[in-house]
Amino acid sequence: MSALAEDGLWTGARIGIMGGTFDPPHLGHVRMAQAARAELGLDRVLFSVSPRPPHKHDERLAGLDDRTEMVRIAIDGLDGLAITRIEEPHDPSYTVDLLRACHFRTGADLYFIVGADSLAEFPSWREPAEILRLSTLVVFPRDRVPVFLDVPGEASLVVFESPVIDVSSTAVRERLRAGDRPAGALAPRVLDYIEAHGLYRAA
Repeated sequence: MSALAEDGLWTGARIGIMGGTFDPPHLGHVRMAQAARAELGLDRVLFSVSPRPPHKHDERLAGLDDRTEMVRIAIDGLDGLAITRIEEPHDPSYTVDLLRACHFRTGADLYFIVGADSLAEFPSWREPAEILRLSTLVVFPRDRVPVFLDVPGEASLVVFESPVIDVSSTAVRERLRAGDRPAGALAPRVLDYIEAHGLYRAA
């Protein structure tokens, strides 16, 4: 998708951003995006697939094209959800650079959507204070993970009480490598794609 083809994604006053590796994208990601859009009145939520997050530099990831296609499949036909490839030139990819690129494309208010587990790691991210300046953080609960932001300075924070996200990509990969079929965690067509392309099989 070219930059020109994405122009329509950046219109509106309030845009949600979901960044991540999506390795693979699970139903928790989709539910978070849908809830944030509905409750916050977002024009749309854009999924941005990270080519290579710095904190996962040594991990083996599914290919960027596969992860991008799985996201596209997971949100296909869902109103107000779309995918942007704005992050692809950045490797490694930092959230602050993603948000700067988003601001370059739009004057909309940005809402960066995360789970409480990501919030716990937030102080170690690159330029966390700048991330808070560039966006409103939207936090969804994770089972047994407290919501706590330990970054000095002002922050705009929206904390949801539900849905509680009780699935993780790591756990899904482990089940797939064990030969399990985690149908309740993945959209059926995403699971079909994984099986058809032989992703996450045990070595």
